[in-house]
Amino acid sequence: MMIQRTLYFAWLAGFSCVFLMGCTGESISTGTGGPNARSGAGGGVDSAARGTRRIILLNNTDSPFWDAARAGIDKVAEDLKLKEAGFAASMDTNNGTDEGQIEKLRQYGTQDDVAAVIISPTSATNPAVVDELKKLKDKGVIVGTFDSDLDEKFQSVREFYVGTDNIQGGKVLGTAAKNLRPGGGEYVQFVGLDSQQNAYQRMDGFTSAVGGKFVQKGRRIDDTDRSRARDNVRDSIDQNPNLNVLVGIWSYNAPAIVDIVKEKNVRERFTIVTFDAEQLAIEQMGAGMIDAMVVQNPFGMGYDSVKYAFAKLQGDEATMTELFPSMKEPGGNIRDTGLKVVVPDSGTPLTQEMFKDFGPGVKFMTLTEFRAWLAEYKLTSS
Repeated sequence: MMIQRTLYFAWLAGFSCVFLMGCTGESISTGTGGPNARSGAGGGVDSAARGTRRIILLNNTDSPFWDAARAGIDKVAEDLKLKEAGFAASMDTNNGTDEGQIEKLRQYGTQDDVAAVIISPTSATNPAVVDELKKLKDKGVIVGTFDSDLDEKFQSVREFYVGTDNIQGGKVLGTAAKNLRPGGGEYVQFVGLDSQQNAYQRMDGFTSAVGGKFVQKGRRIDDTDRSRARDNVRDSIDQNPNLNVLVGIWSYNAPAIVDIVKEKNVRERFTIVTFDAEQLAIEQMGAGMIDAMVVQNPFGMGYDSVKYAFAKLQGDEATMTELFPSMKEPGGNIRDTGLKVVVPDSGTPLTQEMFKDFGPGVKFMTLTEFRAWLAEYKLTSS
């Protein structure tokens, strides 16, 4: 009996060791945070244990637009040999809400391997987002923004912004619309979230550029719901008999506009101008369904954001100065990644001359030229 009892307690002790500790001297985390977490937001797996430090780009919502940014992240990681230096860079996808971003930022704050967080804020003015970014900054994490910035009153919390000058972008799109329809008309702008800085800046820029011959009949918000995006187009056409210009502000708004215009067979009635170039939108322009696209450079946003964060982490002052030569001056912490005006190969009244006042940061391309540019960087969208 004594021998059996001794064996029983030995078995019980061994079982407890496996269950509680794995018999390795390291407890198994049951949460998502902490330096020993098995997986974390942004795709890290045991990165702290391996000594790998992470640079995370947190977007606003899932969209093909971000595919080019991911390609930029992968390319800069390869070019700068991040892995060999003990770093990893990746994009984390938000669910389109402020709450989703707040929760992800809180998770990053519990993970000691996070070295930099660069965010495209769903809201430019949400103090809860800003508070979480400030906590990361106070912890020593590099904080930046890309694609869309924080409101000016909150910009002290981030070190830099990489992306489009969105007011200018809206003006470029408005200039295209004005020259496509010089007699003016009525327009509706379609967008995901009007709280995001790039949304309201683009829409305001468009309105300021088209001038007095145009009347805005609405700004339709879809909250990143693709079905609602199409419904918004359908309702706008049904409710406004004199509507003749449809304006897509976020990347997926272009295909949504084209879907409904084709459904109603009313292409001849509308001028269609849009932001960004999803793969489907590129095909739709080739089929004669889009009159002009103002295209950003998400590849450059991903590439330059990681490049700067890595340089800062490595103490590489030369690269930091190359990217932000006027960093200490007002507005010097903003890097404009440029714009392209893309037009059909034939039949367009738009010319490069019409956009010359915007400077060298705005390139004019035919669809064929743009496709060649995409192929050069092995991209299918931008």
